[in-house]
Amino acid sequence: MYNHPNNDCNNSSRLNQQQQQQQQQPPPQQMQQRHQHNVNRPPLDKYERFEFWLRENGAQFDLLELREYDESPAKTREEDGAEEKKEQQIPIGNNFQEGHIPNGDEDNDSEMRGVHARTHLPPNTVCVAIPRQCLITVEMGQETPIGQAILRSDLDLDAPKHIFLMVYLLWDRKVNGHNSFFHPYYEILPQTLSNMPIFWSPQEMDCLRGSYLLQQIQDRNEAIAEDYYAICQIAPLSKICTLQEFKWARMCVCSRNFGLQIDGHRTSALVPHADMLNHYRPRETKWTFDEDRQAFTITSLQPIHAGAQVYDSYGQKCNHRFLLNYGFAVEDNRELDGFCPNEVPLELNLSPEDPLYQLKLDFWMRGELNPNLSSSSSSKTNNAKRVRVCVSNNENTRLLFSLLRAMNCSAEEFRAITSPVTSDMRSLFVAEHRSSLTGYYRSCRDIRHPLSLRNERMAMMNLLQIISIALAQYPTTLSIDRVDLSDEGLYPPFSNVRHAKIQVRGEKEVLHHFARWARTALEVLDVIELELREEQQRGGVEVQLGRGVIVSNENSSRSCGYESIIRRMEEEDDDDGVHHTIVRYCSDVLGSLRREELKSLRRQRATLAAVVKSGDGGDGDINAHGYF
Repeated sequence: MYNHPNNDCNNSSRLNQQQQQQQQQPPPQQMQQRHQHNVNRPPLDKYERFEFWLRENGAQFDLLELREYDESPAKTREEDGAEEKKEQQIPIGNNFQEGHIPNGDEDNDSEMRGVHARTHLPPNTVCVAIPRQCLITVEMGQETPIGQAILRSDLDLDAPKHIFLMVYLLWDRKVNGHNSFFHPYYEILPQTLSNMPIFWSPQEMDCLRGSYLLQQIQDRNEAIAEDYYAICQIAPLSKICTLQEFKWARMCVCSRNFGLQIDGHRTSALVPHADMLNHYRPRETKWTFDEDRQAFTITSLQPIHAGAQVYDSYGQKCNHRFLLNYGFAVEDNRELDGFCPNEVPLELNLSPEDPLYQLKLDFWMRGELNPNLSSSSSSKTNNAKRVRVCVSNNENTRLLFSLLRAMNCSAEEFRAITSPVTSDMRSLFVAEHRSSLTGYYRSCRDIRHPLSLRNERMAMMNLLQIISIALAQYPTTLSIDRVDLSDEGLYPPFSNVRHAKIQVRGEKEVLHHFARWARTALEVLDVIELELREEQQRGGVEVQLGRGVIVSNENSSRSCGYESIIRRMEEEDDDDGVHHTIVRYCSDVLGSLRREELKSLRRQRATLAAVVKSGDGGDGDINAHGYF
């Protein structure tokens, strides 16, 4: 059940006073005194009008209160790290280019606000209940004249659910104005969205130089404009909003909507008051649409102390998504287990100088949605694949390595991975994978195991080159970014320039991680190949190894061998040593390569010994393939 506090808030008191005055009909002298008192009382501000409207329509949130921040609230939760704000805008004038939407009733008060607990909230306390009638849903936008026109036209829009919420918001504000049922909600929507990157100044955008986020911001602006003009072709959208107002609505909806299930149907909705909770991880509240209550509810998951800010979690996201969609970047974007979801996109291209370019291109583009890229003459400059990777051995990391292996195939390796596997070719593959080889790789995305020592070495060298090119696009280094962020005078908390710096720093941290991955792999491959050379020399067997040329090291010893190196890496702490994902790769993936090469050498040695023993002649020189 919803827990009500014992004390009423000011708005409820005012409402009760008005009702009592009407019922009791006091003498004229008392009426005059009260009238004089009401004249002296300051009028309700827009937030008080908003809360009054919600309560009048059955909303329950008396356990919480809105607080206005004169300055950045980043220091109010020092023990848990800086909080992040959905909206950090301060009115800057009537400039649509800066994301400002004029409002005749606009105040000059700060729009830096948060939701705080009035009292101690135990776990499983329903602290907010917003009735269904106060929600703006996708279906409401679809029912407007413009929404109906969009449905009839079957336009291919960038974000259809967002569009219908935007249409209702813009249409209702324009058509019904102050008479709209939702007018008190519209009043408290942010009038400026200068924190959203699509509204940043050129100087602020320059702080993202080198980041792919610049392209995403451009793409977002173009997609919004395309949607606007497409709708204008089939409906009178231009009569209710300009393009800049359409952009403002898009970012309001993007940063505030909730995905819900209502009456068994998936929809999206704007939920007044609930959309004012700021972001924090790990989550300390949960929300849902309660069918029994017919209301949107927020429930505490853990104790929340009186006076503490009450947070929503916007999910586990990369900072580029937080920045693009909400207008902030998280300073230390890590989960409780230490995982950081920050990503960076790596672009991979086949080299037109590769003698196998055309063959590889067909394989490279197999399964892509745009078949024209695989055979057109322009494909030589348009075969890029972009993979978003983070500091993790997740699916995208495995995809990255698969693509790198395809890019660096030799002719023999390429034939092996693109042709049906014959019985004699099966011997070239890793023993533990042979049983699963019922055919060939369908696409370059499927090469989840190393093809050979040579190929894996080339793949790691290629990865280093890609990362070097990416890092060279930034005007500053990672170490400089870290120093810059320590200067809150130059990069103030919650400023756009700071958020941009946090974003590019996060990208560089991921790039440096994969650079270390590649360098560590190459060092381990050196050790493996040296061990194989020593094994070869004991048996007199010639073997084609990864680099083709092996630098001998007569002073090598088992103390610096592969197993010793892996053991040392495993014993090191992640903070000071090699990241555990790199250790696992070197231990499991490169370890598998090493074991199979050693087995291959020993099999060849046994074969040679048998040939010599039988007196079957031959010069004892066997050229063994590195396995795939």
